[in-house]
Amino acid sequence: MTPLYRLCLSFAAPLALFTHPASAQQFDKPMPPAFLRAMEPMVERDSPTDAVVTTTHRGRFAGRDITYQAIVTETPVSNAAGETAAVVVTYAYVASDAGDVAERPVLFVFNGGPGASSSPLHMKAFGPRVVIEGEDGPRLVNNEHSLLDTADLVFIDPPGTGASMPVAGADPASLFSVSGDALAVAEVVQQWRVANGRTASPFALVGESYGSARALAMLHEQTQANLPRPDGIALLSMSLGGTGGAVIGDVVLLPTLAAVAWYHGAVDRGDMDAQAWFDAALEFAQTDYAVARLKGPTLGDAEKARVAQRLAELIGLPAADLLSADLRLDKPAFMLALLADRGLRTGQLDARATRAIADSNFQPPFDDPSMTLGTSTSKAIERYLANDLGYRLPSAYRSLNLGINFKWNWGDGQSYRSALFAPYLAAALKENPDLAIYTAGGIYDITTPAYAGIFALDQAGIARDRRATKLYAAGHSVFEDEAGLAAMSRDLRAWARSLTE
Repeated sequence: MTPLYRLCLSFAAPLALFTHPASAQQFDKPMPPAFLRAMEPMVERDSPTDAVVTTTHRGRFAGRDITYQAIVTETPVSNAAGETAAVVVTYAYVASDAGDVAERPVLFVFNGGPGASSSPLHMKAFGPRVVIEGEDGPRLVNNEHSLLDTADLVFIDPPGTGASMPVAGADPASLFSVSGDALAVAEVVQQWRVANGRTASPFALVGESYGSARALAMLHEQTQANLPRPDGIALLSMSLGGTGGAVIGDVVLLPTLAAVAWYHGAVDRGDMDAQAWFDAALEFAQTDYAVARLKGPTLGDAEKARVAQRLAELIGLPAADLLSADLRLDKPAFMLALLADRGLRTGQLDARATRAIADSNFQPPFDDPSMTLGTSTSKAIERYLANDLGYRLPSAYRSLNLGINFKWNWGDGQSYRSALFAPYLAAALKENPDLAIYTAGGIYDITTPAYAGIFALDQAGIARDRRATKLYAAGHSVFEDEAGLAAMSRDLRAWARSLTE
């Protein structure tokens, strides 16, 4: 259902803390073929190129018929030594006759990974044409939910992904880092604005999963390089750091596990809907549960039993197992234990998805039933770029590059667990108090729990009334559901309109 390339994640599967027959994961199982393809070496470009290909199209978006230009642009970018080390490709959609362009926002959109192309948000969510699965395989259709009625869109394949490949003879390693990647993408944004006469237009960054971290890192790099800062920022399925501690990590995870248990009917729901159940679990997580975890071994037996019982009622696991685990939570154990009596495990990217435990034939985390590794759309994207947009790829489209993911440089002494991104947003707000902020998360996303990003922004001192916060009954990629896509598109339109208010 939801490709792995939409998130920032460690591939080291943690040990289960719950003692349960279903929780034993087998690490002698094979890797999926898609993983092996995602690990293949990049195909270098022979030389840096700066082609621009423009075509004209028409579509219907949010009930409006719109003529638009599609602009595919190649932008050479430099490594830390100043050498041209890669060509970044962007896919822009600009409405024709849309009035004063100085009043029309431009949204720069990218996914995460690290090592993910823009294809999920481009070809599944907000582009004017999207790929859907049909009986005869994937096909392209008009996207009624595209944001093109409200804003012009520029989708960016970061270095090493999609069509954005390294240049032969130069070392691209510095581009595969938090700072190098963010600066390269920030420079591409500014060059596109200048080349297309849009420096007077409001602009914003839209990033999903690690893309949310990239967007905030870009704010920092734009300041350091004296580049223009955006008027708005949208953070989807946030992966911002700041929740890596044992207690905090479990506190922010608990509401998601509760929502998953509610969805699968593994708890007594009463008359509460999923959001109310999530909210009740959040209240418990912030109060009794957090206090109990902080007390650790000094917590009295009676109080520990009471907390374990309430935790069991919320997340659907036996209180005895939770007591044995000292009230700690563990993602793999939960996914395997929740529906073990049905012989099923849940997904991680989208915990509504299930698969028979006996049919989990790949190594964790690739046994996730909601993971596809981006295998279904690459060929369809290649045909779309060639046939519709007139852009001939120099090599196969790289939806996912796990080689980048595994060697990503998080900064001096940093890792994906310790890197912090929310402070960059706090600093940007001091410079521009009017920065328009939108955040979104799916309540069934175990990989990047919805409350984790909210918590990180809270702790960075970013007031709740300074941002639009939306939670959806969805997994990691909210747009995988038609209802989720419709709701998110509606909310993003409102946010994009605020850029000109």
